[in-house]
Amino acid sequence: MKKIKHKIIFLAILILLQNIHAQEINENNITVLAQKKYAELLEKFNQQLNDSVNAQKYAKAFLLKAKQDTDIIKKANGYYMLATVSKHDSALSYADSIISITKDINDFEYPAKAYLLKARVFGSKGDYQKSMDELVKANVYANKNDNIDQKFKTKYFIAILKNNLGEYQEGLELLKSTVTYYEDKFEQDKDYEYDYIKSLYATGVVYNAIKKYDSAYTINRKAIRLSLKSKDSILYTRLLLSTAMAHYYKKQYQPSLDSITKLKKLRDYKTQGPGTIERVELYLGKIYFSQNDFNTSIHHLKRVDSIAFSTQYFFPKIREAYELLIKYYKEQKNTDQHIFYIDKLLTVDSILDNNFKYLSRQINEEYSTPNLILEKQEIIDSLEKNNRTKIIVLVILSLVSFALIIILFLNEKKKRTYKKRFLELLDDNKKPSIKTSITPTVEEKPENTKPTDIGISEIIVNDILKNLESFENNNEFLEANLTVSSLSKRFKTNSKYLSKVINMHKDKSFSNYVNELRIDYVVDELKSNSKFRKYTIKAIANEIGFNTTEAFSKSFYKTTGIYPSFFLKQLEKQQYNTENQ
Repeated sequence: MKKIKHKIIFLAILILLQNIHAQEINENNITVLAQKKYAELLEKFNQQLNDSVNAQKYAKAFLLKAKQDTDIIKKANGYYMLATVSKHDSALSYADSIISITKDINDFEYPAKAYLLKARVFGSKGDYQKSMDELVKANVYANKNDNIDQKFKTKYFIAILKNNLGEYQEGLELLKSTVTYYEDKFEQDKDYEYDYIKSLYATGVVYNAIKKYDSAYTINRKAIRLSLKSKDSILYTRLLLSTAMAHYYKKQYQPSLDSITKLKKLRDYKTQGPGTIERVELYLGKIYFSQNDFNTSIHHLKRVDSIAFSTQYFFPKIREAYELLIKYYKEQKNTDQHIFYIDKLLTVDSILDNNFKYLSRQINEEYSTPNLILEKQEIIDSLEKNNRTKIIVLVILSLVSFALIIILFLNEKKKRTYKKRFLELLDDNKKPSIKTSITPTVEEKPENTKPTDIGISEIIVNDILKNLESFENNNEFLEANLTVSSLSKRFKTNSKYLSKVINMHKDKSFSNYVNELRIDYVVDELKSNSKFRKYTIKAIANEIGFNTTEAFSKSFYKTTGIYPSFFLKQLEKQQYNTENQ
């Protein structure tokens, strides 16, 4: 037994010594390489980009040489080279090192280049909030130095984020100008090839999103030809996926599967980021679902869920995976799985809601606004040469300011009105309720009322009123697709009689009567049921019998004077204030 222990200890020491020796050899090798010229090291680094281990060796040698020469910009370049061939966390660390050594120097590229690098890394991780923060910082330096390249890199990333928000048309306009810029640059300098292909790929994705599938296919083919010529692997994978998406939406399922099969066979597929892999699994799930191969489809859709929660990478279209899982298990009458994936979708919705609300605000307030201020300042500077033009612009700005003041005043007034209506809805003594004002039967009505004027006997009228009372008390108005015809059959009367009685005794049309009952019910439910408040507007509408979100919102506003989104937001604020008192 002791001999075995001694052997194990001996082997462990031997392995440790070998590792130390290998490390010493590697460090000595880097020290030797650091004697070469910067241009030679950079060239070797670029040749080894597909082999991250060797590429890091040349990048470390480049950085070591820069440290020995105490050259700040060369050191920044060395860190940047290391970041481009490192995993996310290491890349972010190298980017922070660049920012630390360049933030106080006046350089044309740095530190903006490092902020752009961080934005790209966070974006690939699905952390759009942090990505947007870094883009804002990059944008400040790009504008300060009037660095056109960096401005277009920032514009490209903003377009991608707008696409993620579903603002496809705005994203497309940004990408069109980006494609034009990089195409011109590429014709002059082949080093711009990657940026050109990347902007083409992003444009193809937008064309898919706005259902211009032929345009997506055409631009993808153009980008694929360039990608194959340059032996690019990263974008080639994504271009194949974009092509598969275009085929899928045109219901060309086999060509779509062919494109995905081709990209999954690529050597570096497994090293792709979670965004690419999740989308591959999503479209495989959608394709097989469309072909009624449900077992295969569900396998891929569950893979989407697993990868998303393990990597915390979420994007808007991921909802489609959960919608298909919910649909499948609902049709299978598998209640446990049905509820399980409904809860999963609610969780995903809350994550997306938080991320993309923030992102939308950041784009408008921290990216667009500084750019607008910069444009305004440039206009003012140029107007100093032309007093007449300056006066015209000042008048326009004054009019715009006046218009903004009026808009703000009206908005504030509207907010106060909405707040007042919200408080009235909270106060049960002030909130009007259609259910608490049941019209008395014909026999109980005052003598000066003449119910017989509607041409229906008192017996029939009273019978209909009793049925309506039961209908209200049992919340039967929550049923979807309820019509005066279907309800009259249930009451064993005719629709003409029912309609007249509702008009006479409820003082409203049938549709208004039913909708007001639903709104009355949902207001009480939202006030008392915290779980119900977590539903989406669409889910709430479906729950109380409305077929569309728009119909529910209009009816809610007509009945209460405010929109359901405002009501929910105020309830959340009130709950938060109560919990933190």
